[in-house]
Amino acid sequence: MKAVLYIYGVPNCLFVKRLVFLFFFFNIFYAVQAQVKSIEAVKASLTPKIDGSLSDAAWQATPAITNFVQSFPTFGLPANEKTEVRILYDDNAVYVSAYLYDDPKLVRRQLTARDDEERKDIDYFSVFFDTYNDQQNGFQFLVTAADVQTDAKLAGSSLDEADKSWDAVWQSKVEQRPDGWVVEMRIPYISLRFSKKEVQTWGLQFLRFTRRTNESAYWNPVDPKVAGFVNQFGKYANLKNIQPPLRLSFAPYLSGGIRFNPPGSPKSTEVFGSGGADVKYGINESFTLDATLIPDFGQVISDNVVNNLTPFEQQFQENRSFFTEGTELFNKSALFYSRRIGAPPTGYNNIEGSYGDTASPYRILKNPPVTKLYNALKFSGRTEKKLGIGVFNAVTAPMYAQLHQRASGFDSSVRTEPLTNYTILVLDQAFEGRTSVTFTNTNVVRSGAAPDANVSALDWALYNKKSTYALTGTARYSKTFGYRPYRSSYYFNDDTTTINGRRFLNPYDGFASRLRFAKVGGKIRYNVQVNLESDTYDPNDLGYIQAPNEVAYSGSFSYNQLQPIKNFITYNYNFSVFTQYLFKPYLFSQIELQGTAFWWFKNFWS
Repeated sequence: MKAVLYIYGVPNCLFVKRLVFLFFFFNIFYAVQAQVKSIEAVKASLTPKIDGSLSDAAWQATPAITNFVQSFPTFGLPANEKTEVRILYDDNAVYVSAYLYDDPKLVRRQLTARDDEERKDIDYFSVFFDTYNDQQNGFQFLVTAADVQTDAKLAGSSLDEADKSWDAVWQSKVEQRPDGWVVEMRIPYISLRFSKKEVQTWGLQFLRFTRRTNESAYWNPVDPKVAGFVNQFGKYANLKNIQPPLRLSFAPYLSGGIRFNPPGSPKSTEVFGSGGADVKYGINESFTLDATLIPDFGQVISDNVVNNLTPFEQQFQENRSFFTEGTELFNKSALFYSRRIGAPPTGYNNIEGSYGDTASPYRILKNPPVTKLYNALKFSGRTEKKLGIGVFNAVTAPMYAQLHQRASGFDSSVRTEPLTNYTILVLDQAFEGRTSVTFTNTNVVRSGAAPDANVSALDWALYNKKSTYALTGTARYSKTFGYRPYRSSYYFNDDTTTINGRRFLNPYDGFASRLRFAKVGGKIRYNVQVNLESDTYDPNDLGYIQAPNEVAYSGSFSYNQLQPIKNFITYNYNFSVFTQYLFKPYLFSQIELQGTAFWWFKNFWS
């Protein structure tokens, strides 16, 4: 155990060299890849009308794409129903049409909400673009048989990880036919991001899903034995002379109101108002700037009330659109918990606890429960060389509680939150296949003597060309500046200083690291992993972690039957081991053994 901890916590140079050699040996050994389908891009001289008729001359002159292949339930077999797809482009948009042959009485047409076709009684068709051809990032545009749209950004290893919080502006039209249904789509370049080249090749994929048979059929085969999704796209070759359009939107707002207070209040009537704006600007073909000035999140759904009986902070879902749209690059290292920005002031509970009692000599006139956001901006995009760059910045206002002294009648204020600046920098380099290296830095600076914090992280993911083996890991370092109030539950750090009778934590730093080797493709899969977090590792000024001070060893082994056999569509067996120790002192904490089995029967019961 201690030897393993030493190897991963403080890498041995010879060990790393051998590990890298073994990884690249696997990389060369599995270099043979499946043949990838490719089509030549056709530029339209006439623009098709999006009306669902498919009678336009542009469609008639465009060759049809057919021969879809099942991914599920039986990989490799031809799709049960015929599909004809046509795709072309002009100077403004990409156009897609699909004729989905079927018995119209069997087509499922449940009306759903936007972005909510999963697990619904609905057939659908989808097109995917990997505009940078990096086999890691992409866009999805989906239309159901009821003409409901879904759009998503792809940045994970599977379609299930698509970010559907992203919404684009595009057109679609569905029409029913005696022998099936048709769909037309117009996807303007304003809804895509791509490099500025005279001739481009994109990754391209089409999907047809048929609910009654649960069949997923793709144009370029998607093998369930192969890890990853975007890396299994086909190619859309030789798009020529397409120019990214100007992307600019400006949305100002004004709001106001009047509040009548109960008799006896210091102010019987209060008038209040606010104003701000949202701006989105495409700086060039690849990078976008989003900014919000004095935003009003009054329309955002509120959090459910939670009775938290654990010793850990409760984590809440983000519902503010500015912090959910276009943030996949900032979330890649899991160091960004956006609810820190605009959270309740750190001194809010102190005010309620000290002055909220009726016996207190003070009465609380005002104690804002939310920190006001002055402004925030996001700058993100990806260069021609597949380098993703992201910069995020937000500034929150200082917050004050107002108190009324009962005896003297004087009012006073107490600062509950200082002026704070939040910054994130991300550099994400994508390489061939699914290999990538990501650097992330988060920085929190507060005015006055309030404590500051900084966290840096280096994440890497190395895959062989066949995407069968993976070596992933991360190294993180956190540092706090200034004194912060001491809490007995604050990890295991007792390095404190007493100032004016109060106990404060001295500035401290900490580290965390993880290393994982896995076989991620094929029927037999396994992984081994070690995770290390020092007792003073603290990313919580802008990130979220329940408790550090742990060393965890884990591993799993699974057998996955991915092709149908006599009684089952698929089944799998998995066994995993998880062992945890304290980092300081190094003591055993827990061990967990788990075995699972899953069977999917031919009648779709499981």
